[in-house]
Amino acid sequence: MVKKIDIKNMQTNGVFDFNKMHNDSFVDVNEKLPYPPVALSVGETNLGQERYPIPFGTFGNFSCIVGASKAKKTFIKSLILASFIGGKSTNYASDFKSHREKDMFILDFDTEQGKWHSQRVFRRVIDIAGGNYEMYKPFYLRRYDYKERLQFIEYCILESEYRNNIGFVNIDGFADLVKDVNDLESCNSLVQSMLKWTDISQCHLTGILHSNYDTLKPTGHLGSAILKKSETVCNLSVDENDPKYTNVTFKYTRSFPIDDFSFYIDDFGLPIAEKQKHF
Repeated sequence: MVKKIDIKNMQTNGVFDFNKMHNDSFVDVNEKLPYPPVALSVGETNLGQERYPIPFGTFGNFSCIVGASKAKKTFIKSLILASFIGGKSTNYASDFKSHREKDMFILDFDTEQGKWHSQRVFRRVIDIAGGNYEMYKPFYLRRYDYKERLQFIEYCILESEYRNNIGFVNIDGFADLVKDVNDLESCNSLVQSMLKWTDISQCHLTGILHSNYDTLKPTGHLGSAILKKSETVCNLSVDENDPKYTNVTFKYTRSFPIDDFSFYIDDFGLPIAEKQKHF
């Protein structure tokens, strides 16, 4: 015989409070809920007589950046985070626009590189924005295993001093937070964690995935799982005719389509986005 769960006892022991879960998850169909506010947009579009920003990402959702090795994924990541800060970032990507209305923490996690290389990438965000932003908090997590990285990121988002005012989170890269990109349990656990983090903190989270060789599809079960849940998928590929350029395409978006663009690296090592397409 299956033993009946004593929900009252579970609540008392702090195992799980289903009553709280009921109240938190119930949706009143008659309540007017605001549309998730835009964190970062790329251009604008017309809807009737109104002009609307095209979301790259909204608060409370996550996106992903997909590209092959050496496709300059960290450069577009830097451009995205710097654009959320604002400052002089419009000199590098004029169509990118931040919609934050106050100072908010930006958490940037590098899981692969050592401290010196990580700092170079982190510093690029500040250089694009044109000045220090005290609420930009970068971390390098190379020395830790995937479980420690995952737990630390969750701590930063849900428990640390940053927790009640996080605007944007980046994870470079997602694959270093799982046992293996084809391990169903750890991959599904990561995706569920990302859904939880973004819903509770109402930040926008983005991160980097490697693509399979000679394709834009992200690697493994992890890539498939994240692809299905992402608000926006940003694909990068080196231009075949002019390797100076990286082409950025948006095959999957949840709202308005985002126009493709290209970028190159200037003499100062910073990415410059162009409306002109190199396809």
